[in-house]
Amino acid sequence: MASDDQPTIELRLDGAADSAPEAATGYAVAKRKRRSWIGWVVAGVILLILIVGVVLVETVGRTAAVRIAQDEIASSLGLESSEGVAVDLGSGSLILQALTGGLDAVTIDIDRFEVNGLESSVQVVATGVPVVSSQPIDTVSMDVAITGAEVSKLATTLSGTGLDSIELEGSAIRVSTVFKLLFFEIPVALDLVPVAAGDSIAFEPESVILGDEQISVADLRQNPLVSGLAGSLLSSQEFCVASSLPTALTIDSVAVANDNLVIQLNADGIALDDAAWKQYGTCPAP
Repeated sequence: MASDDQPTIELRLDGAADSAPEAATGYAVAKRKRRSWIGWVVAGVILLILIVGVVLVETVGRTAAVRIAQDEIASSLGLESSEGVAVDLGSGSLILQALTGGLDAVTIDIDRFEVNGLESSVQVVATGVPVVSSQPIDTVSMDVAITGAEVSKLATTLSGTGLDSIELEGSAIRVSTVFKLLFFEIPVALDLVPVAAGDSIAFEPESVILGDEQISVADLRQNPLVSGLAGSLLSSQEFCVASSLPTALTIDSVAVANDNLVIQLNADGIALDDAAWKQYGTCPAP
């Protein structure tokens, strides 16, 4: 006889029930991680765009600044074009320098520049260059280098008598000629030292070489015979440069260095838009 009591089997999915909250928690964590990862990617992309933007602004700004500087320099120095004018604005960020009021240093190299008929090369170094043109530049130095070959064109300027040769010798310019006395020819060499003389360069006689003997000019001038014979050779001569340079620049020093006659000029504390950059001096007619 069948019993009314039927055996029952109770099925429990304890593992599934217990794991449901854990799965939900894991999903939430994964979702948060994915959102965090996406956030970092977005931030990285934005940062990259900003960096690229700054680089582009810096590059375009630097290129434009160089071009403007080249044109202004060519105009100020009376050059036919800005070709051969190189401008270095330094390695620092132009944006940061502009925000502080100006550029730390600017270097300018000019391949060809004429100084009263003599071809030269020029280097200009300016420090504390303001963004606002009405503000003064801290310092401006300009080196004009004239080669020995060009200096030889000064034959009529360096001496009142005919010269056979002109050479750069050490720290002086050595000129040579021959004096004729009765039936004798006396070769003479004279060392001239260049010095600044206002808006000109003076060539001061320092010593005379007769054969292997070097004699001071002061001693020769005290000798009536020699001073009368070589008076025109022993007199100081000048070479004017005022007509080739803006009046803003003044000659600081002149020297013979590295086989060049180097004229050093400066223009400290003068604003970029000062009229002195556009005005030139005058030189006596030859």
